[in-house]
Amino acid sequence: MEKLVKKIEALLIEQEIPAFGIADSTLMEKEARNYRGSDILASAKSILCMGMPVPKGVFHSKQRINETYWRAANIYYRNLDTILLRIARMIEEKGEVAVPVFG
Repeated sequence: MEKLVKKIEALLIEQEIPAFGIADSTLMEKEARNYRGSDILASAKSILCMGMPVPKGVFHSKQRINETYWRAANIYYRNLDTILLRIARMIEEKGEVAVPVFG
């Protein structure tokens, strides 16, 4: 499993995802319903969270701010979704089950 974690970390670094972490899914069992790993996948063992910075200018634009924000969000979410699907496939190639959760 450690080899898989290193492979995931390498992919995230390669894809310029600077913020990511993997934790035991039981750490979220006290969260509200539908926010626990077991609510999404009963056999969840780990949770991977990741994020990337958005240029500040997207939020400071004086004209067309809504269009600028939604265009950036669309691009960023698509990129993150693609990476999550790749990671899920990597995990499942090792005989586990993975559910990418978007949003």
